[in-house]
Amino acid sequence: MKLLFELSGEHPLLPKAELYAVLESEGIAFKPVVEHEKVLVLDTDARSTEFIHRLAMTLKAGTAPMLSTNAKEAAAILSIIIPKDRTMAVRSKSHTLEEELGEQFFERGHLIDLDEPDIKVLAYRMPGSSILAAVNIPLNRDYNKRRPQYRPYFHPTSMHPKLARTLVNLACVKKGSTILDPFCGTGGILIEAGLMGMNLLGSDIDSRMAAGCKKNLESYGLFAEIKKENALSLQAASPLMDAIVTDPPYARCSYVSEGGRSDLGGFYEGFLASAGRVLKPGGRLVMMIPRQYHVSFEGYVFLSEYFIKVHKSLTRRIVVLQKCS
Repeated sequence: MKLLFELSGEHPLLPKAELYAVLESEGIAFKPVVEHEKVLVLDTDARSTEFIHRLAMTLKAGTAPMLSTNAKEAAAILSIIIPKDRTMAVRSKSHTLEEELGEQFFERGHLIDLDEPDIKVLAYRMPGSSILAAVNIPLNRDYNKRRPQYRPYFHPTSMHPKLARTLVNLACVKKGSTILDPFCGTGGILIEAGLMGMNLLGSDIDSRMAAGCKKNLESYGLFAEIKKENALSLQAASPLMDAIVTDPPYARCSYVSEGGRSDLGGFYEGFLASAGRVLKPGGRLVMMIPRQYHVSFEGYVFLSEYFIKVHKSLTRRIVVLQKCS
């Protein structure tokens, strides 16, 4: 099955990395066949498009993508798979392309509704004046409705749901996997993992945070074992975690003082050693740390990193690690 993805432009690398991690986690083989700017077409062995709804940094997706030399040819091919008893419209950043392709569908007897069509055709002008078109897959993008300020328990350091979901997806996990967040805070990462059908475990050194996290999870119909625990003293569990996804503190905090660490770099290394006791061999650990700290990843294979600028003086680093076998 060939699939089209229009990736978000908010980061140069994360959208594609998230997409590829989700495909890997779902066991879907793929090969890129078209790539231009933020538009990507993959030839996959997927039997369903359900996995696409997991993606946080994909703006649009489509089935049956095809390249053609002109609007007439594109409409002729896609017209075969679009029912003529349902309304449709063409969506493109090029108003001219919308009109050209829409006119061709109209001439073939399709019902056009520019306001609320049943089916949308995504169209892109490609190099050499060729046209890339696909049938849109409707995506539910309700991240703003899940922003931290709308939860029962709020803390200003909470992560935006879109980024939280991206971190979970980078962990290469799927429905039924067990995820641990040992700095769970108000539960943003666990909420996104739970909404994707994963099993949840969380802890925080602050009992108020742990209680607030549990309350927030329950407001989304999610349930997990959340406890007060120091992330530097995690105890081996059975079974071991499939993945750890977390956002450790990056300022002076109780974790550092209670952990006996005077510097955050050493604190992060202490956490990595602790996390290794509960993470299964080959499992991924995805975490955020400030860019300026040098951290040894002993016991892990370094897979990738991504930098996100928070403000002028702070750039955060997303690190993706895999526990050594």
